[in-house]
Amino acid sequence: MVMPTFDVFLARTYKVRIQAPDEFVAERLAEEFVSTAHDISTPEQRAEQNFEILDIETTDNSAFDTIELQ
Repeated sequence: MVMPTFDVFLARTYKVRIQAPDEFVAERLAEEFVSTAHDISTPEQRAEQNFEILDIETTDNSAFDTIELQ
């Protein structure tokens, strides 16, 4: 028997602790460099843009829709 296949749509919320020059820059950098709860920035990017991501915490991981594929 073959098990069914599903597309599951997830919404994830992260709390990112970041040092940056201001709130706008902090938001932009967090959006740009956080990927699946990992900091994907390079040391060069951190030096050039003057920031450091200190911590990334998943605060919500919820499935909001599931579709069984035929």
